[in-house]
This record gives sequence, C-alpha cells and structure tokens, in this order.
Amino acid sequence: MSKTTQIKEHLKKYGTISPLEAMSNYSVWRLAAEIHRLRERGLDITTFMKRAPNGAKYAEYQLQQSHPSLSYLMRMRK
Repeated sequence: MSKTTQIKEHLKKYGTISPLEAMSNYSVWRLAAEIHRLRERGLDITTFMKRAPNGAKYAEYQLQQSHPSLSYLMRMRK
C-alpha cells in the first residue's frame, strides 16, 4: 500500500492526522506533500494550525465529510 493510500485510509478512519502520527505510524516525513497529492485527487482536506505544549506550531489535517445528497447533486451536474 502506498504512503498516500495509507494517509487517505487513516483520514477516512480517524478524521484527522498530524505530522507526528504520520511519522510514527506510517514513516511519512513529508505529510504536507501527501496531503497535496490527496487534494489533487479531489479529497476535501482542511488544515488547522495547532501549537504543541513547547510552543512549536504544526498543522493538523482533517478530512471533510461531504453530505450524501450534495455528492449526488454534484454528480448530476456533470
């Protein structure tokens, strides 16, 4: 399974992912690059900036769940 697929499956299962989770669980050191690939493939992912207890800033990514009827309407427009 590719790193991008692993990140996508994690987002589907848990909703969010942080760089620390990506590094420790999937050996992904460039999470932003994987998120970029997923966005290019059409996933709606929002970035939230967080602050660690030591003051360091980091991004947390959240997969946005689309409403089923909205997905249906978007397909009908094509």
